[in-house]
Amino acid sequence: MSTTRNAIWLTSCRLTGDVLNLLLFVLISRRYGPAGAGAYSYGFAVATFAFVIGCIGIEEYGLRQYARMGSADRPVFLGQLMGTQVLMVALAVLALAVYLALTGPSRATLITVCALGAYQITAAVVATLFIPAMAEQRMLGPALSELCARAVAFAAAGYAIGIAHTSLAPALLGYPAAAVIWLGLAVRSIRRYAPLLQVTISTAGTLRILKILWSFALLEIFAQLFARIGVIILSLRVSDAAAGIFATGLRLIEVALMPLSFLGIASYPRLSQLFASNLPDFRRSAGNLMWLMLLGGGVAAWGLYFVAPPLLVPVLGQRFAGSEGVIQSMAVFAMVQAVEVCLGRILLCADRQIANAGFVAAGAILSVVLNLALVPRFGVYGAVYAGAAAYAAIDILCIGALWRPLTGAVLLRLFLSVGAGVAVACALAVMLARRDFSAWPQAAASAAAFGLIGAIAYRCRPRPRSAS
Repeated sequence: MSTTRNAIWLTSCRLTGDVLNLLLFVLISRRYGPAGAGAYSYGFAVATFAFVIGCIGIEEYGLRQYARMGSADRPVFLGQLMGTQVLMVALAVLALAVYLALTGPSRATLITVCALGAYQITAAVVATLFIPAMAEQRMLGPALSELCARAVAFAAAGYAIGIAHTSLAPALLGYPAAAVIWLGLAVRSIRRYAPLLQVTISTAGTLRILKILWSFALLEIFAQLFARIGVIILSLRVSDAAAGIFATGLRLIEVALMPLSFLGIASYPRLSQLFASNLPDFRRSAGNLMWLMLLGGGVAAWGLYFVAPPLLVPVLGQRFAGSEGVIQSMAVFAMVQAVEVCLGRILLCADRQIANAGFVAAGAILSVVLNLALVPRFGVYGAVYAGAAAYAAIDILCIGALWRPLTGAVLLRLFLSVGAGVAVACALAVMLARRDFSAWPQAAASAAAFGLIGAIAYRCRPRPRSAS
C-alpha cells in the first residue's frame, strides 16, 4: 500500500509540475515559435549536463544503500555522500564555465544557460538531501517540494512572457529564485529525518564512494547524453526550429512516461531490500512491475500516435503545422524507451548497475554515431530513427542481463504477449485506415485490442519459480 500511495503522490506532483512545464513550453512556442522552443531546449540540455555532473548517480546509489543500512550507520554514510557531492558540484560549475567559454554563446543564450544551470545544480543537491525521507517511504514531502519549485518558476516565467512580454532569456530568471526555495525545503527535510548529519569531506570516504558510484555516474551521464544529443545536433547542424519540433516530441514522451518512471522509483527501495533478503519475492514483485510498466508504455505510444498530432496546431500554434508526422513517428521511440525505463530500474534493484551503465553507454554512443550520420540527411526524422534504434539496442542487452535473475520463461512470455498486443492493435489501425475510417475509430479499435490482449496476458502470466 505504501508503494502504491507513494507512486500516486510522486506521479501526481511530478505530472502536475510537468503540466506546468508543458504549459510554459506552449507559451514559449506560441510566443517565440519553433526557434524559441529550440533555444529553450538547448539551454536546458546544456544545464542538464551540469546537473548530471553534480549528482552523477548519487541519488540512485545513495537511496539503495541507505534503505539497506541500520540506523547507526546511516548518518556517517550520508555525511560522506554529501561531502563527495560538494566536490562534484564544484566540478559541475567549472565544467559549465569551460563549456560556455569554448562555445562563446550570445548574451541571451548565456543568461538562459546560467539561469537554468543554477536550477539544475540545485536539483542535484536537493535529490541527495531528500534521500532519508525517501528511504523511510515518506515521499510526499519531496514530491510537494519539487512541485512548489516548479510552480514558482512557471509563475515567474509565465508572467514575464504573457504579461510583461519580455524576451526569452529574462523570462527565465525566476528559475534561480525557485531553486533557493527548493533548497530551503530540502534542508528542512534533512533536519527532520537525519538530524545527526554532518557533511564530511575525506579522501578515504570520497574514494570509497567513487569506486562504487562510477557505474551509477556513467549511467546518468550517458542517459542524459541519450536524451539531449538529438536536440543539440539538430540545433547545431540543422536549425533551432528543427530542434524545437524534436524537443516537442521528447517533452510529450517525457510526460507520457512519467507515471511509469515514478512507479519504478516508488518500488525501488522495496525491491532493493527484497533482492538482498528474499529472492523469490523479488522475482514475483519485479515481474508484476514489468507487466504494468510495459502495458503503460503501450498506452503512451498509442497516445503519441493518435492523440497528440491533432492537438499540435491548436495548442502550440500554426508554426507547428506539418510536424504531425514527426510526432507520430516518435510513438516507436516512446515504446522502446518505456521498455528501457522498466528494465533499467530492475537492473539497479538487482545490483547490476555496472551492466546497466555499460548498456546505456553503448546505446548513447550508438545514438551519437547515428545522429551524426542520419540528421544531416533526414533532419528531424534522422534524430527519431537514431534514438529509437539506440533504445532498442539497450532493451535487447537488458533482456539478456535479466534472463537468469528473473527466469527466461517469464521474460519471453511477457514480451511476446505485449508484442502481440501491439501487432494486433497496429493491424487493426492499418485495416481501418485502408477502409477510409478516420483516426478516432482507428484509435478506439487499436486501444481496445491492446487492452484486451494485455488483460488476458496479465491474467495468464507465468509465476516465477521460487528457487533461486
